Amino acid sequence: MKVAPITKNESERLQALYRYQIMDTEFEKEFDDLIQLASHICDAPISLMSLVAEDRQWFKAKVGMDVRETPREVAFCAHAIHKNDLFVVKDAALDERFHDNPLVTGDDKVRFYAGIPLTTPDGFNLGTLCVMDKKPRELNEQQKNAIKTIGAQVIAQMELKMKIQLLDQEKELITQKNKAITDSIRYAQHIQQAMQPPQHFVDGFFNDFFLINKPRDIIGGDFYWMTEVGHKKIVIVADCTGHGVPGAMMSMLGNTLLRDIVDKEQETNPEKILFQLDTEIAKVLNQQLGENRDGMDMSVVVIDPQQETLNFAGANHKMIYIQNGETFIISGDRFGIGGNQRRKTQTVAFSNYTVDISGEETPAFYLFTDGFRDQFGGQENKKFSLSRLASLLGDICQKSCGEQHQILSNTLKSWMSEAQETQTDDILLLGFRPKVQMSQDKTLVTNVV
Repeated sequence: MKVAPITKNESERLQALYRYQIMDTEFEKEFDDLIQLASHICDAPISLMSLVAEDRQWFKAKVGMDVRETPREVAFCAHAIHKNDLFVVKDAALDERFHDNPLVTGDDKVRFYAGIPLTTPDGFNLGTLCVMDKKPRELNEQQKNAIKTIGAQVIAQMELKMKIQLLDQEKELITQKNKAITDSIRYAQHIQQAMQPPQHFVDGFFNDFFLINKPRDIIGGDFYWMTEVGHKKIVIVADCTGHGVPGAMMSMLGNTLLRDIVDKEQETNPEKILFQLDTEIAKVLNQQLGENRDGMDMSVVVIDPQQETLNFAGANHKMIYIQNGETFIISGDRFGIGGNQRRKTQTVAFSNYTVDISGEETPAFYLFTDGFRDQFGGQENKKFSLSRLASLLGDICQKSCGEQHQILSNTLKSWMSEAQETQTDDILLLGFRPKVQMSQDKTLVTNVV
């Protein structure tokens, strides 16, 4: 018996074999069917898909062979992988390479062998698709062509499975990376939530209030902010450029600058708060020289319990209030904070509006970003609209704030479901009735969401 020599490119060939991750795996129908087909077409009692490793040949699929592997030194296939075409042994008993081979002299009694190398696209022979018989014989031309074709299908199936494995691995890697990113964003969400004021602090600002705060993503760019300067209460609702992480970063910038302008500088004029914030954002983001156009739309409300007034200024924001059964919409100014809207008109101030809250019935006020009114839905899949929102608020304003919250939330949900729409923007809506008596609680209240 002559043992087949090691291939010239053995190290690279073995690397190619193991990249398929197929050795010592379970039987698979795709390969079993091909081996059955080869056995049937060639009328051979033994058919194998044999892969040649360092010291053994291993059968991924087999017909007519009891064992799952044999030593490489007795493998016909170890000879066949040196060829690039069909390797045929017509009568092993008469071939000096195999006449005393245990596969020939033992129980298997192999006399005939024909194997086609399983050649990878980059030229490595990993093993063979082979048929064997217990009597000397030959294959006709149709059988030879068939076994070559089936061999090509075997390697194609191996390629497919390897690519699927690689895709699965890439998918798992992407899943892990996405989880890491999501975990980081959720941690950022916890930080934002930790900055939210306890309800008893907010209660000091209002007789009654509700808040609908629904970021489109885990975190978002809509935020509200509250503080107290002297006897005045400042309430701010803002909508930053972008959603998710970019929006949240802008909200943090807005929060920081508002602390400087209102808490440190003690500014309580709504229009001046907006003007200073606009100026500071332009400086921080180098908007006068660079290409950055990020910014925010904002409502600023200052409640003066002593004067019994509420002052409002809006940077591309509107405020709705309902007083004595009548609904009012204050439009504010058409330009927002930051960006390039006002770079050529720096001397133009924002507008200030005053509402008298001294009557027997305290008005109901509503500050909101554009997410609710611009949400698509309904039977015609249109925006909810400002007019529909104002009408709804007019209908429910006499109810408790808890009831208003429930009605608005249910309305929004139904509106989206009618058109099978998902949320398209961050949504923030704050409804409240202000207190007109001076609060003794001077505690700072800040919220970024």
